[in-house]
Amino acid sequence: MERPSIAASAFDRPGVRARTLAGIRWIAILGQFTTLLVVGLWFGYPLPWGSVLAAVGASVILNAGLSGLYERGDRMTGSELALHLAFDLIQAGVLLFLTGGLVNPFALLLIVPVTIAATLLTAREMAPLLALALGVLMVVWLWAQPLPWDGPPPTFPLVYRFGSLIAYGLAIGFLAVYLWMVSAEARDRARALVATEAALTREARMNALGSLAAAAAHELGGPLGSISLIAHSLEEQLGDDPDFGEDIRLLAAEAARSRRIMKGIATRAEAEDPFAVLPLEVLLLEVAESVKPSRVPVKVVAAAPQPMVQRSPELLHAFNNLVSNAVRHAGTEVRMEAIVTPSEIRVAVLDDGFGFPPDLLPRLGEPMLGPTRSKSDSTGLGVFIATTLIERTGGRLSFSNRPEGGARVDVRWPREEFEVNDPQGAIQEQ
Repeated sequence: MERPSIAASAFDRPGVRARTLAGIRWIAILGQFTTLLVVGLWFGYPLPWGSVLAAVGASVILNAGLSGLYERGDRMTGSELALHLAFDLIQAGVLLFLTGGLVNPFALLLIVPVTIAATLLTAREMAPLLALALGVLMVVWLWAQPLPWDGPPPTFPLVYRFGSLIAYGLAIGFLAVYLWMVSAEARDRARALVATEAALTREARMNALGSLAAAAAHELGGPLGSISLIAHSLEEQLGDDPDFGEDIRLLAAEAARSRRIMKGIATRAEAEDPFAVLPLEVLLLEVAESVKPSRVPVKVVAAAPQPMVQRSPELLHAFNNLVSNAVRHAGTEVRMEAIVTPSEIRVAVLDDGFGFPPDLLPRLGEPMLGPTRSKSDSTGLGVFIATTLIERTGGRLSFSNRPEGGARVDVRWPREEFEVNDPQGAIQEQ
């Protein structure tokens, strides 16, 4: 089992800086204290000052400790962050309990800790906090002290009070679930995009090694030429010497061999230019070769003449992912078919396996499907990377199942945007 990367764990448990959480809580404390002063002293409403100030004071003490115990860059994640948000939820519940419950207009603020948790915690960590919020809501609804009124307090019908409870409960639950789903999807996509960038960077780095090898061969050509010349001169003068002749001949042979090696490296590096223009069929043949040895043969079917395309890391890595996935699920064969029309260039990757599960088809291309959705050990990351890389080249992917059995992936590009004009004029227009 692969160990999760640091980037993946950072996306799974994003957390928040302790200083940020403390700053948010100081704002909440200031708002609570200001509201109590305005309502109690300005408007003259009778409040249980001892109890409400104790609730605000508890938050002040915790926040002062939080500011002192954590360094500026320290982050809070997981259960530690959940406990702090649970405290904020209970503290807000206590203030509402003492000042009218759901009749208090500030009851809406019960939503805040839950929404923060939904964006920063996992489902397992958020679920207890959501249950706590609903529990606090129920306690406040049933047993809260009445809000102080100027004169006799109004009497609200039970159906209205019950409706308020349901409305607050649904708002908290809906926002928590909705924000968690959106945040989880955003984290999955960000994680998958990081993997895509890493794969593309790795592919580009491998291609860049060719240029580096060519430069090294060019730079070493001069010294090797000098060594060969000196070795040749020594061989002419001392080649028959019984003590040094054999060593000099070996030196000359190794120098010549080194020059041949460097010349071969330079030739291969120039042939592997990542920005070379080549026929589409040649690109597909290169992909087919890159997955060998494979469990089943990979065939390329392309009718001449073929359009010229740019050999880019995006295309190579994307098709490699698609073909590798097809090979893994194929029965006896995988085919890549290049189809060219006056307006479109299309490449189809076909296998004769069991095909895509019907319920999975609409989700293909999403990041991190997971075993429960893919019905296998696959995460769907490879298909997502291929989709992202193909879209960077201006193409679009579609997934389907073949009538005769097996999976089909179609990649389409507008011909006028994807085709590269042949500088030699060798490719005729259809």
